[in-house]
Amino acid sequence: MLNDPETYAPFVLFEYDHDPGKYCLMLSDGKMGPTFATFEANGREGGGYGWADVALGTIRSQAPELESRLGMDPEAGMFVAYGTDLEALQRLGALLHGLFHDLEALGTAVSNAPWEYD
Repeated sequence: MLNDPETYAPFVLFEYDHDPGKYCLMLSDGKMGPTFATFEANGREGGGYGWADVALGTIRSQAPELESRLGMDPEAGMFVAYGTDLEALQRLGALLHGLFHDLEALGTAVSNAPWEYD
């Protein structure tokens, strides 16, 4: 599942080459486009900060045990979750992958997000 472009697509999960044992779940701005309208319909921007808020809200509502097991470091054009707990990042990847491909569910997640990053 590491470096597999399909499992969490368009998110990518990988191990840092320069720091073995540390992992990153990433969504770049070039892949976010299909969800921008869903964020905008809910009064939010769909960049990296928006996805970080959706991730945080999703964790808190569906998998609260993950919150202390990973970190997030978004930028305007990139969502990044990171940490040493591969299983936590895999679970988050599966949750976010599902939201990306279900715009109705994503809309609900956007409207319920805590907006701590945005």
